Amino acid sequence: MKRIPEGFDLAAALAGVRIDRSRAIAPQLYQALRQRIIDCRLPAGTPIHESDIAALCQVSRTPLRAALQQMVNEGLVVTRPQVGSIVAERDHARFLEALFIRSAIESQVVRRLAVTGIDEKALAPIMMRQERSAKIDDYAAFFEDDEAFHEFLAEMAGVPGAWQLAQSVKAHVDRERFILMSSIHGRSERAYRDHLRILDAIRAGNPDRAASEMVAHIETVLNVSEP
Repeated sequence: MKRIPEGFDLAAALAGVRIDRSRAIAPQLYQALRQRIIDCRLPAGTPIHESDIAALCQVSRTPLRAALQQMVNEGLVVTRPQVGSIVAERDHARFLEALFIRSAIESQVVRRLAVTGIDEKALAPIMMRQERSAKIDDYAAFFEDDEAFHEFLAEMAGVPGAWQLAQSVKAHVDRERFILMSSIHGRSERAYRDHLRILDAIRAGNPDRAASEMVAHIETVLNVSEP
């Protein structure tokens, strides 16, 4: 088991968590903690002490337990005898499984869009944000823009639930992407160009090419991933 980095500060890791009391709390906690596991603000091996997290996030332990149980189900958090709950190590088998599922879902999304078309006006702001992030090679910002792009494709295809299904399994892909890709110079620009090729294939009304471009884009992480 990896040890958490020396000097790790849970309060710093959870800084910025803001809970909207007018909405369900558990999903907000899940999203906040999931993102911090993906970007390694909560690194593998981090102990999950419910009382500490609940106090720092200013929530009760009931919604926190619901959020943590969802992450246990997804393999992001594990519970071990005499150790308790901790952030899970990277899991290559789950990563490959999630990559397979995401490729299958999103290739079908763009196949549909190649037939139905896309809303260029609605898509334009997302593409502008991506371009800005890519130009300054800010992978953290681009990561958020990338998520918005893929989610919007599913919405335009009329299958927003497809993105939600992909989200339920792809945290292992996202963590691998963030760990490996954020240190590669020019990675944001390459991903942006991938998106442009996907859109070109959709605009050309070519479902096979759109699907092929999407799968190649998603599986780029395999080129640098370690077993």
